[in-house]
Amino acid sequence: MTMPMSDTPGILALDTSSACGSVALLKGGDLRAEVRTRSGGTHSVSLLRSIEFLLDRAGWGPGDLGLVAAGIGPGSFTGIRIGISTALGLSQSLGIPFAGVSGLDVLACQAAWLGGDIGVAVDAHREEVYYGEYTCRSGRPARSGRPALWKISELERALAGRHLYIVSDLGAAPWGGRSVKAADGWPRRVPADPFLAAGVGRLALGRRRYWQTGDAPAAEPLYIRPPDAVRNKSRGR
Repeated sequence: MTMPMSDTPGILALDTSSACGSVALLKGGDLRAEVRTRSGGTHSVSLLRSIEFLLDRAGWGPGDLGLVAAGIGPGSFTGIRIGISTALGLSQSLGIPFAGVSGLDVLACQAAWLGGDIGVAVDAHREEVYYGEYTCRSGRPARSGRPALWKISELERALAGRHLYIVSDLGAAPWGGRSVKAADGWPRRVPADPFLAAGVGRLALGRRRYWQTGDAPAAEPLYIRPPDAVRNKSRGR
């Protein structure tokens, strides 16, 4: 049975694309409760417990939810799969819509108040980052081109002197301490909040036309870097 739609639905949002996992409950765009966890694993053990704990403490039941949203990456291959599969399962079992949101989009929104051009760099390990660019002219970032995987050293050189605000989850120093000297202070670093669930929920709310309903909702993960198993197979290993 499909739950009735509301202009201000209760939203269960989650993100497990990195070691900084989070689950959030929102009423419309207002954050009502949140759980944040740091894990060296995949969040597979803690995710359902976090959801149950949050619903219980907030006093919410299935009937209070009108949307489930999940971060689709980029990030950990296994983490993304766990988050998406959990969200899709809840969507189907509760009969409510599902929405997938890129973590790069969420991070770009954290710097939207600055306007101008925004670069988002997410740690991909192996001295690499997932990088995407956005243009923000009316308070909402619009993606400029496709995100890609970059070597940090190469991206530093490519961005040197450009008038960009960089949102990154790397170390406190620009590019984790490996920065090329910026010309006239550009690009400029903006601190990032790596716990993305609340942002996933808010962006999903504003993208109602992309909500999926019915018996077989699906999501396309944003991996960017192919899984190791695929890379090794292509190399004949």
